[in-house]
Amino acid sequence: MGLGFYIGDRLIPYYGFFIALGVVAAGAVGCLQVKLFRKDCNDFFILAGMVGLGGIIGAKLLYLAVSWEQIDVSSLTNPETLSGILNGGFVFYGGVAGGLLAAAACKKWLRVDTWAYAAVCIPCIPIAHAFGRFGCSAVGCCYGMPYEGPGHIVYTHSLFAPNNQPLFPVQAVEAVGELGIAAFLLFYIDTRKGRKNDSLWLYFTLYAILRFVLEYARYDFQERGGWGPFSTSQWISLGILAAAGIRQAAGRLRKGHRSSW
Repeated sequence: MGLGFYIGDRLIPYYGFFIALGVVAAGAVGCLQVKLFRKDCNDFFILAGMVGLGGIIGAKLLYLAVSWEQIDVSSLTNPETLSGILNGGFVFYGGVAGGLLAAAACKKWLRVDTWAYAAVCIPCIPIAHAFGRFGCSAVGCCYGMPYEGPGHIVYTHSLFAPNNQPLFPVQAVEAVGELGIAAFLLFYIDTRKGRKNDSLWLYFTLYAILRFVLEYARYDFQERGGWGPFSTSQWISLGILAAAGIRQAAGRLRKGHRSSW
């Protein structure tokens, strides 16, 4: 695969194409959830737009932070080099941080009940991310380790992955895992029938586990960055799991304290 496909004389990038599909799919699911739980569609679209913008900025900033040593600073005055850096390279966890900050800003300044929407629309994130991973698989970024078993993928014209070498399809595996997480979250939210739920933390926990494990199957060491035995994303995953565990333990302690009275 190359970078994209042609419609007439126009090149349609694979990554942008799959991202667009992901936005449409996630938006459709979000609209259905908003209607099902009787939320305001206008607030949902405002929140989705702000979170999306914050996510893009956060993902780009974390990418620059972890790959700064591989960037030739002297070449940043070259428009083509600068354009390539701005158009390519994102780290998902940076997007999560940026999205959360944008959501908090919506709550503070736009008076949108951010977390009420997150509780029912959180499956939109793994859906959009899954399509993004299919885009990664198409162009060869975030590629997997050498692997000749069933389902391996071989690139011949990738600008990112090693060409003509069988690789583990880690991007596609993560995409399928994310769609599974989204399906489970939709089921969980539906069983709660709009009552208070922990779907946001449930998503973070499930994705952190998935990401931590699949990082071992990736082969793009320099692009990911890391420290000690783990990659940057694995350290962040461990931090999320620790925070989720502390939150769960604190909740049980509070519940036990109330019942003792």
